[in-house]
Amino acid sequence: MPNIAEEHFSLLWPRHVEGMIALLSELRDAFGGDLDAALIMAVVGAALLPADRLPVSFSYADLLARKNIDFRKPLNTLSIAQVTGIPRETVRRKIAKMEEKNWIARDSKGHWQIGSRGSEDLRPMTELSLKYISSIAEGLDLARNGKADALRII
Repeated sequence: MPNIAEEHFSLLWPRHVEGMIALLSELRDAFGGDLDAALIMAVVGAALLPADRLPVSFSYADLLARKNIDFRKPLNTLSIAQVTGIPRETVRRKIAKMEEKNWIARDSKGHWQIGSRGSEDLRPMTELSLKYISSIAEGLDLARNGKADALRII
């Protein structure tokens, strides 16, 4: 039995591809062509807001409104290397560049977290990600409600 993505491929695939192209293009630009650095930043962000610790009702507005949110899991350079498959020394070099920009910083225990400029400088990428997720969610909603002939692409 096909899953919803297989069954509604023509509705969901174009949304995914167009959203992914837009997101990767913006990330490539923001990170000076370095998609490995973007991946590293994504891992740092995922440790800040891990799925298993976020309240179900937590919204993007909540994130923007709160300065001292602490759901994070400890994250060090070795962990980033293991999650991404990027060699540890390469991760260190890329982190050093992001640290210079204040996109990431070490906390009092030496763990990586989003730095003072990271959230602001990279907010357009977060908002583009939300647009991408919303497009997929809208497509799933259309598929589930039998409206597959409705607007197909964002």
